[in-house]
Amino acid sequence: MNTQVPQTQGQPDPLSQLRDIHLPEPISWWPPAPGWWLLVIIILILLFFTIRWLIKRRANNCYRRESIEQLKQIHAVSANNLQQCQKLLALLRCTAKTAYPHLALESELTPTLLSRLNQCCSQEVFDPKLQQLLGQLPYQASPEISDALLQKLQQATEQWLKKHNHKHGQKISMGET
Repeated sequence: MNTQVPQTQGQPDPLSQLRDIHLPEPISWWPPAPGWWLLVIIILILLFFTIRWLIKRRANNCYRRESIEQLKQIHAVSANNLQQCQKLLALLRCTAKTAYPHLALESELTPTLLSRLNQCCSQEVFDPKLQQLLGQLPYQASPEISDALLQKLQQATEQWLKKHNHKHGQKISMGET
């Protein structure tokens, strides 16, 4: 079987009249499709709000960083135990006043202060025994602070400075102890 088309004498070969396939021009990356514009806008908005949140968070925690730095300075100073204890309690009062100005914690007695500071933290950092011992100090003629008590207070203070939360402090009412 011969499937060839017979050629006529005056007509050229029809296959010779075919042209090569012309590929379309490559797709340009610019301008992007509307979906890409929308994605870029969403990413920019998220980036803006994330940076704004980080800046605000850093500014809100400035007092915390300064308090932790003061705590390190108190550790470095070689004063007697009573002076260190007084400085730690003063630091707690100052930090509490800055963190929770609406609570007026700076004028509280030490046991009440420590109890209310515990409420500002997700977990208890000042145990009741520590609160009781520190509450009795001002009423002693010559108070003696043991190294163990001072170390406990230092650890609890550091933990509270790092872990206290504004949201817990807002839940505490003025009359609560």
